[in-house]
Amino acid sequence: MKKIMAIIASMAVMMSFAACGDKNDTSIDTENTAVSTAVDTAEGEETNNDDGVSVTDSAEITVDDVRNHAETPASDFEYVDHGDSVSIKAYNGSDPIVVIPEQIDGKDVISIIDGPFNNDSFIKGISLPATIKEIGDSTFGLNDSLQVVLASGVETVGRAAFQHNDSLKYVDLGDNLKEFDDAYFSDTLEVIHIPEGVENLDKVAFFGEDALTIVGKAGSFAETFAKEEGINFEEE
Repeated sequence: MKKIMAIIASMAVMMSFAACGDKNDTSIDTENTAVSTAVDTAEGEETNNDDGVSVTDSAEITVDDVRNHAETPASDFEYVDHGDSVSIKAYNGSDPIVVIPEQIDGKDVISIIDGPFNNDSFIKGISLPATIKEIGDSTFGLNDSLQVVLASGVETVGRAAFQHNDSLKYVDLGDNLKEFDDAYFSDTLEVIHIPEGVENLDKVAFFGEDALTIVGKAGSFAETFAKEEGINFEEE
């Protein structure tokens, strides 16, 4: 009888260990599933982010994309405070379309300095406020991503401001522009607006004349220049 009781007790202990093992296995499986799900989710988010960047990097933008874009928050910029005005010196945002506000901290934004949008910047489109009167030397130079530049108050353009912008397609700097200083454009440029205040352009300012259209006033220097250089002209 004692022998039988011993056997039964032994079997009970073995069954108890087996039950504990199953419970531990279930717990481990659950933990592994949770970890796996978390990793998959993280990887999925990373992949989605990568896909988003990839789409952003390869996508073309339109003029309307820039014109209709929301103003870029002032917090995305670093700037120099001149007392009654400021100059943009850095852009820390991630949006490839930048719409610079007219004012930051109640002070007019008057210029862009230190080249935040040149040298392989990822910026594709930019809109300048009426308070910016000058585009300085090399402001956008060597930016192969830039496609659209809009402005309304610019009066002068510095040297090499658009040099080697090999994706640039559309430029409209407004009606106040008076002077281009050695501004050369790549053969990707499709449309440029030249107001009647501009009375001089370098004959080698544009490459790829066959694909380019100059938009301007009838009877203006822009029309004369276009006809002399064999560039398509469109009356505004």
